[in-house]
Amino acid sequence: MNILTFILGSTIKAQRQAARLSADASDRASLQEYYDTQLAPLAARYETKRVNSLKATRKRLYLSLAIVAGLVLLALLGHSRGLMLFPLPLVALLGLGFWSFTPTRQFKRQVQQEIYPIMFKYFGEDFIYNREMRLDMNRLSAAKVLPNYDKASFGDYIQGQYKGIELVVNELTLTKDVRVEEWDGNKRRTVTRTETRFRGTVVELSSHKQFIGHTVVLKDRGGLANFLSDSHSGLQRVKLEDPLFEKEFDVFSTDQIESRYLLNTAFMERLQQLAKSFDGDIQCAFFRNRLILFLPNRRSRFQMQSIFDSANFSAEFSQLNREMKQLFAIIEVLKLNEHTGL
Repeated sequence: MNILTFILGSTIKAQRQAARLSADASDRASLQEYYDTQLAPLAARYETKRVNSLKATRKRLYLSLAIVAGLVLLALLGHSRGLMLFPLPLVALLGLGFWSFTPTRQFKRQVQQEIYPIMFKYFGEDFIYNREMRLDMNRLSAAKVLPNYDKASFGDYIQGQYKGIELVVNELTLTKDVRVEEWDGNKRRTVTRTETRFRGTVVELSSHKQFIGHTVVLKDRGGLANFLSDSHSGLQRVKLEDPLFEKEFDVFSTDQIESRYLLNTAFMERLQQLAKSFDGDIQCAFFRNRLILFLPNRRSRFQMQSIFDSANFSAEFSQLNREMKQLFAIIEVLKLNEHTGL
């Protein structure tokens, strides 16, 4: 089922097929065991809730369409009598559209609040999932990777430890109001528009190693003009020996030697693999004994993939495991958990 067949009246029924987890052979057994004991017992109940939310949404949607159709007829009759009622159906369509899909939004929110905390416990009992906590924006700004922005809004927040390394994940959206000129008839006018400068996930990894310098890895070559400004004084271009990596990323640092130790072959390969999972435009900074990763993404990574698929959470759990394993691999590649030198 998809949104079109849903609107056209396709039968809504529970999907209780066996869950299919996707994972590397090395951790497939432990992933399956955790799923069977912690998530599978909840699947049947949430599948019933999913079906009920879809049925409620469709009833509301049909009622809304009937109301809007009636208002369109009313607007046409009013027009014949000189009354301007055409905005009424448009306003009703927006309001009723939001109301119609409230049951499915509430179901997805319930999954986020009740199921995802259970998923994250697979990686450690100290892992927490929260929507109220947030990263320190002053530290992120000081890392010199953030774009110029006016407003920051936060989403899901995850915190835990892996091999003694603190790991923090926070969804972040940065916007900026910009003034642009546009044509209005035969004259130009200046208007203010809100542009999204960053939407995605920020990851902070603590380190037992001490970073002497400040190193940043940038993806967007188009932003170099902005990067090479007074706010980034002291950071110099680092030339690396890997032509493929240099084709994708630009590296700047206050310590040329340290930056080359940090950006070893294994880390560069891992960063390139991670970039493929996060729309490509990944950037990072080694700053104040932390590795800070900026992973752009158009949608929240911690929600159901589709309301039209079974609520057995196997696809979501498998995807979450793959992404967390990528982050854990970076800790191991850089040996952030070791107290030895770089």
